[in-house]
This record gives sequence, C-alpha cells and structure tokens, in this order.
Amino acid sequence: MSNNVIKVIAISTVTMLIALTLELLMYHQHGTSLVSSTVLWRAGLIVALSVVVDFLAALDWRFDGYVTVLVMLYYAAADWGAFEVVRPKASVYGMFVQVLAILGIILCIAGIWYGIKQRHYYSIQEINKMGR
Repeated sequence: MSNNVIKVIAISTVTMLIALTLELLMYHQHGTSLVSSTVLWRAGLIVALSVVVDFLAALDWRFDGYVTVLVMLYYAAADWGAFEVVRPKASVYGMFVQVLAILGIILCIAGIWYGIKQRHYYSIQEINKMGR
C-alpha cells in the first residue's frame, strides 16, 4: 500500500467523522430525533461514502481519485452548511461547530489534493506498463 493510499484512507476517515458529527449536531439543533429515518439515512450515507473511498483507494482502481475528490467536495459542502446554519454563532457551542467545520473544510481540501495525487500515480503506473 502506497503512502498516498494511507493518507487518503486516513483523511477520508477523519473528514467522515467531522461531517458526521456536524450533521448530528445540526439535526439536534433543529430538534430532529437522532434516531429518525432521515437522520439515520443521512448518517449512513456519510459513512458509506467513506467506506467506498477507502475500498477504492486500497484496491487502486482506475477512478478512485475522482471518487475521492467528489466525496471530499460533498463533505466540505456539509461542513460549510453547518458553519452557516449553527445558531447562536457566538456561543461556546456555536464556536465549537464553526471551528470544527473550518477544520473539516481544510482537511477536505487536503483530501482533494490526495485524490488528485491518486489519479496522477495511477496514470504514471499505466504509462509505465505501456512502456514495457
């Protein structure tokens, strides 16, 4: 397993945990039961996307870099949504959510970079195979 694959799996897991935490906090803020079907479906989707990214990265499939980038964009959008929606913003709770959201967005940007590198490494491997 390459160093970049380990980074992709690590960043995917951390960004998933941040997005999931923020999602649950936002549902709780709006008074939605955390065991409702809507919340469970959304939480399941967030976790499933991370599992897909980790699985594809470990197998080094052709389109794994694209999937990583798309999932990181999805997580970043969810983080941004929490950053915008949290109320009251000046409370300890609001500040915690905003800091966690910013951290999540920064890590998603790093995840996008690792996704781009995934695709680059795959292309280099394929070019090397053609040269043999």
